[in-house]
Amino acid sequence: MDIDMQKPADESQSALVTQNFPEGMSRIELRVGPGGGRTQSFVGRLLAESQQVTKVGTEVVKVYQSRKGKFVVHRHYVEWADFQQATKQAYRNAKDDFIVARKNSDQSDFTPLTNWAKEFKNWREMLGLGEDGYGDFTLDIVESLEELRDRIPAKAFRIASDVVANPASQDLDI
Repeated sequence: MDIDMQKPADESQSALVTQNFPEGMSRIELRVGPGGGRTQSFVGRLLAESQQVTKVGTEVVKVYQSRKGKFVVHRHYVEWADFQQATKQAYRNAKDDFIVARKNSDQSDFTPLTNWAKEFKNWREMLGLGEDGYGDFTLDIVESLEELRDRIPAKAFRIASDVVANPASQDLDI
C-alpha cells in the first residue's frame, strides 16, 4: 500500500507563514492612547525620527510610510511630572527589592545581592520605564507630503521627503 506523504498546500496557512512585504518594509506595531495601553499595526517603513525637549516635557515624533504610500505620524509625549512620578515609584520598588535581597543573603552567599546589582546595567528598566513605559501616544495618518509638512518638525520633514524622493540605496558606476 503506497502512502502519499505530500499534503496539498493550504493557501491561507502559507500566506500567514510567508508574508512578502515590499523592499525595506516590515510589520510595524505602535502603542497608542494614554500610557500606550493599546497597539495598532501596519506594514511600512520608518522614514524619520525627531525628539524635542522642552521645559514641560519631551516629544518623540516618528514618521513612517505605509505600503499603500500613506504617511503615519506617531507621537510619544511625556511630561516631566510623569517622569518624576515613574522614577519615584521605581526607586521605591528597587529599594524594597534591595532590602529583600539583603535579608535573603548570608555571609557566604551574595547571589541575591549580585542579581539585584545586575539590574543597574539598564537604568531605564531599573527605573521601571522600559522602552516606552509611560506618556501619551498618538497616531495620525495623512495622504501626502504637503499634509505632512505642518504636522511634524521641519528637520523630520526634510529627512522624510528626501527618503521618499530618493532611492534607499544606489549603485554608482564609478
